[in-house]
Amino acid sequence: MKLSIIIINYNTKDFLSRTISAIYLNPPQFNFEIIVVDNASKDGSAETIRRNFPLVRLIKNSRNVGFARATNQAIPRTKGKYILLLNPDVIPQWNAIQNLVDFLEHTPNAGCVGGKLLNTNGSIQFSCRSFPNYISVFFGRQSLLSKLFPNSPFYKSFLLTELDHDKTQKVDWIIGACILTKREILEQIGYLDETFFLFLEDTDFCYRAKKAGLDIIYFPDAIFSHHYGASINRFWVQSNIAHNISMYRFFKKHYSPNIITKTLALLFLTVRILVMACIYYIHEKLLDIRLEKVPKVGLEPTPHF
Repeated sequence: MKLSIIIINYNTKDFLSRTISAIYLNPPQFNFEIIVVDNASKDGSAETIRRNFPLVRLIKNSRNVGFARATNQAIPRTKGKYILLLNPDVIPQWNAIQNLVDFLEHTPNAGCVGGKLLNTNGSIQFSCRSFPNYISVFFGRQSLLSKLFPNSPFYKSFLLTELDHDKTQKVDWIIGACILTKREILEQIGYLDETFFLFLEDTDFCYRAKKAGLDIIYFPDAIFSHHYGASINRFWVQSNIAHNISMYRFFKKHYSPNIITKTLALLFLTVRILVMACIYYIHEKLLDIRLEKVPKVGLEPTPHF
């Protein structure tokens, strides 16, 4: 077996079905397998896989164990030389998987490689980034500071917004929505770190790979469409809390901060969570107010004569 594709699913039945269908409609020209780990979805995802995709190997968890642990459940069960982590909301375009594997196969020092991700409107999604630091962490993709200061050098350097996204190049890390690596690399540097329940497990993996002397490569000739946040958008507050907790753990694990730096980082990340929660609350309240002003057409009872 040359390739194992691992998909971690949580309540994204329709996206998951489209992704698997797209893979089978445009398969790579070598043997591959698909393993889906379902993290206790309540939308009938597991039943849909069993019914519509009998060739897919399904691991069904009784609870949501997080992305890293679910991935680690699947890895020992894979048979492929290469392992592709693919989100259920990522659709491979023509020959994307084939091109990605071919590139990694002929790039000996690559620890992992990621393709070009496009948003649903066809625009570039910033899928490769610099490692976060104590300042750039506040200029993430959905950060308030990024929206207020979109031309900030911290924002541009962190998300690599000015990178030539049509050029193959080495980067610090690529997001785990679509990341291809080798089995031998996983055996060399270890599986995903399960202390990261959600987010930063991809950053941590790439950090460890680079520390081992391996290259992290962005490869634009493998193109995927990514409906960003298909699962997490429905749990926006919880996802952002998880993201900030994981960021703190990443700093603590790799940057060995002193007690003052740790305290400040924890304080600022806590403030960031509170601010984002307030923004979400205000947004929802404004939405409710707008909905209340919408005339309720067609809801009046029909008179009987």
